[in-house]
Amino acid sequence: MKQKRLLITAFILSLLFIFTGCQLLSGTQTSFTPHDSLVVHYLDVGQGDAILLVDNNDTMLIDGGNPEYGEAIITYLTDLGITQLDYVVATHNHNDHAGGLTDVVARLDVDNLYLTNSEENKASRNLTAEAKSKNIPISTPSPGTTLSFGSSTINFLGPLSVHDDVNDDSLVMKVTHGAHRFLFTGDMEEVAEKELLAQNLDLEADVLKVGHHGSYSSTGYLFLRTVNPRYSVISCGLNNDYGHPHEETMSRLNDVGSTIFRTDQLGTIIATSEGDQLSFNKTGILPTQPYQEVDNGLAATPETPANTATLETAAYIGNKNSKVYHLPGCSSLPKESNRIYLNNLEEVHSLGLTPCGVCKPPS
Repeated sequence: MKQKRLLITAFILSLLFIFTGCQLLSGTQTSFTPHDSLVVHYLDVGQGDAILLVDNNDTMLIDGGNPEYGEAIITYLTDLGITQLDYVVATHNHNDHAGGLTDVVARLDVDNLYLTNSEENKASRNLTAEAKSKNIPISTPSPGTTLSFGSSTINFLGPLSVHDDVNDDSLVMKVTHGAHRFLFTGDMEEVAEKELLAQNLDLEADVLKVGHHGSYSSTGYLFLRTVNPRYSVISCGLNNDYGHPHEETMSRLNDVGSTIFRTDQLGTIIATSEGDQLSFNKTGILPTQPYQEVDNGLAATPETPANTATLETAAYIGNKNSKVYHLPGCSSLPKESNRIYLNNLEEVHSLGLTPCGVCKPPS
């Protein structure tokens, strides 16, 4: 009798296991998105970007990779139980960001399509044509636009102008969920980064989607020191032709103590903000330098090696206010109270300073 009961119990447990497994495979959204949490999916779409945001019942897809990834993205969404998107965002018109969105818009119910003001191309024309055929509202959110998104807030920060380089026209968004902040930059490069910095915007973020797949032309020192991300996600293709991410960018991220997640090495990366916990589904590349909370004021700390330099020994002199560095003999040196003395360019770069336009020190 005891053996029979054990067999019955085992049979029931096996049925429960099969039923639960089928539920998970069916991709019901509740299985993947805890209540009152923000879940950010950095999808592995090769050499491109595609990011899914889910907060309670609100959904947003930022970019869709190249056209050939449209079907894979749709499958990923439907496996999660998502057949409707509140927002689809094409950060800019390059094929590796906007290309796959045409299939998404064609196959799923989409409430809003956000585009940037930039030169049209085949990818953007296909996308807008599909949206218009389904009467989906198309608009460009201006800087300062704020959205309520589930239990999160989305702020559009840029672009602040139209640029010669389409990458710099990327829509820039900051998403805040409780104490956690995520920054999405498309392919924005240093020109647009400096425009944002000049506005003294609140750019600090816990997680940075690294611009332009980790290209050296993005994620400049000053921008990176201002954002000060504890975690950074790079979306790029395995063994891509561009060599992304570039060594210079990896070095900068390491210098600020940011843990790095790469889709080419880890596949799809999922970050979850729930209460006071921020977690990832994968283990990132730990930096060799410690992460430090900063006030972005360039005030020297006990860990800052610049404290060892003096007026007599300094190779460069930085300005705490303007965040510019000078040669010691420059005619535009700041007053003594605003100076920070630096031994070498490594210290200059660690503080994210920009070279003076008068004395033109080496960079």
